[in-house]
Amino acid sequence: MLLTLGACGQADNLDGGEAPAGSGGVELRVAWWGAEVRHEQTQEALAVCEDAVGGITTSAEFVNDGYDEKLATQFAGGNPPDVIQVVSGAISSYGQRGGLLDLATVEEYIDTSAISPVVMNADAVDGKNYAVPITTNASGLILNVTLMEEYGLERPDDENWTWDDLAEYAASVHEASGGEVWGLQQPSEDIRLLNIWARQLGHLDGLYTETGVGLDTDVIASFLRYGLDLQESNGSAPASISVEHQGVGIEQTMIGTGRALLAVRPINEITALQAGTGSQFALLQLPVHEAGQTGQSFRPMSWAITSATEHPAEAAQLLDCLQGNLDAAEILQAERGIPANQDVVRHIRDDLSPEQQQMADFVAVVEANAPEAPPMPPPPGADTAEQMLQRHAGEMLFERISPEQAAEEFANELDQSISATD
Repeated sequence: MLLTLGACGQADNLDGGEAPAGSGGVELRVAWWGAEVRHEQTQEALAVCEDAVGGITTSAEFVNDGYDEKLATQFAGGNPPDVIQVVSGAISSYGQRGGLLDLATVEEYIDTSAISPVVMNADAVDGKNYAVPITTNASGLILNVTLMEEYGLERPDDENWTWDDLAEYAASVHEASGGEVWGLQQPSEDIRLLNIWARQLGHLDGLYTETGVGLDTDVIASFLRYGLDLQESNGSAPASISVEHQGVGIEQTMIGTGRALLAVRPINEITALQAGTGSQFALLQLPVHEAGQTGQSFRPMSWAITSATEHPAEAAQLLDCLQGNLDAAEILQAERGIPANQDVVRHIRDDLSPEQQQMADFVAVVEANAPEAPPMPPPPGADTAEQMLQRHAGEMLFERISPEQAAEEFANELDQSISATD
């Protein structure tokens, strides 16, 4: 999303008689997207924070659809809200273009000590934090426990396993089920997993540099080769079946339809699977390469302050309340996902569903083991990278090109897309 940021500089907003935080008479506009339940909970939490901060009122600007377009128009017009809900890609885009406040300028008002540095730095841009995570998400293996038990399979030991172990287990599933079920939903089209794969091999920046694709095509090819080998061993379904389950809702995927026992997915999808399929599911940690790191990174949902705000101190206090106030947390619960603030998680844990408690446990393990350095965020022009990877991986799975050719063609196309935005 190319933006024209008609915003005032953040340094200007902090100079020249800014009223002390909580002095009264300050109205803050707060924007987010979501369903009706989120709107109601967030407005209740904002009321709590108005009282907790003191001297502020808030006006809510929420939508179900079209949030990005609305926000882009407001930025272009120089009139964005004071506090906005954002996700990873938007943080790097807005932050690089000067649209968000550098939180170092208001750090005295925001306590992030209960947020793991691994999570806090997940969306840092050029070493600067422009947003505070409110919830966190990661990639993991979702296991259909009901199917596993139906076919007499043992649960994998995810505390100490490699990608080769997973491939062997996946192939055993197809055999044990008499060909009815495949072990693993095809992973070669997952751009996030490609980043994790590369980071496990020591390429901590992941796929990108600041200006293009920085990952050697040999590494990309090794990732694609793993997916092809899975298909050839019946660890994953044939290409003709796998492609039928692309680009659909989670309940129509291979794991959602009961045609795969395992899938690498965002861990928050366990809730939808549990509710929509009638099966029981569990979360497993991703395998590693021999003697490798976890390579994991987080994908938070965050609150950010726009650099156009006339009230950065008050906006920072409000943001601090939304991410860490326990009374507000009791209202917000885990509607947006597992809170990034671990004090909040401990406070609401007994109210979480069994699936959400699994997610909290999963995140705690990842926080303890993941590299602190985040991957390089996608540069402008990389917004369709996943579709590109799916297309080239699909050509490989149909055996029209080799993994090496697919890697080369994918990297070239993505580089061209990024270069076109320079």
